[in-house]
Amino acid sequence: MIVNFTGRRTELTEEIKDYCQQRLTRMEKILRDVIQIDIILSEQRNRKKVDLQVKRRGEDFVISEETNDVFNSLNQAFDSLEKKVVKERRKMIQKRRRAAGREESLAGLEAVEPAQRLLRLPYFSDKPISIQEALQLLEEGKKEVFLFRKESGQSWAVVFRKKDGQIALVDPEG
Repeated sequence: MIVNFTGRRTELTEEIKDYCQQRLTRMEKILRDVIQIDIILSEQRNRKKVDLQVKRRGEDFVISEETNDVFNSLNQAFDSLEKKVVKERRKMIQKRRRAAGREESLAGLEAVEPAQRLLRLPYFSDKPISIQEALQLLEEGKKEVFLFRKESGQSWAVVFRKKDGQIALVDPEG
C-alpha cells in the first residue's frame, strides 16, 4: 500500500506522519485490497481539514473530516475509513453469497436434469402378444414396466408393477 502525504497551508510534522502510519498499520488487515492512500491536510481559519483519498481495485473514494484539531480530524477520518471499508467488504461478501446461491440452484437444476435423462430400455415387444404372455415376460425379466402390442388389434398396452407390488394394465382401448 502506497501512502502519500500532502500539506496545504499547514506544516506536516513527523509526529503527524508517524500517527497516520500507526493507524494504517492497525487497520492493515481490513485494508488488504487498498492500493494507495493520499492523506491531504489543510488549514483554513483555525479549522483543520483531513481528506483521505483511497484507491482500491474497482473503486476510489474520498473521506473528509474537519475539526479544530489535526489529530481529532485524523481520528474521525480514520474511523470513517474503517467503517466505509468494512461496509464495502460486507457488501462484496453478500454479493458473492448471492451469486454462489444462484450457482448452487443452477447446479441443482443441472443435477436433476441428468437424473431425468431418457433411458431407452428393451422392455417392450413389437410382435403382437396376449396379455398373459406380457405378464409372463414382465415376471421373467423382473421388470417394472413392459410395453406390448396387443394381438387383438394394432394398439399398444402397458403392464407395470405398482409400488405396493400389484400388477396393473394400461389399455387405451380397454
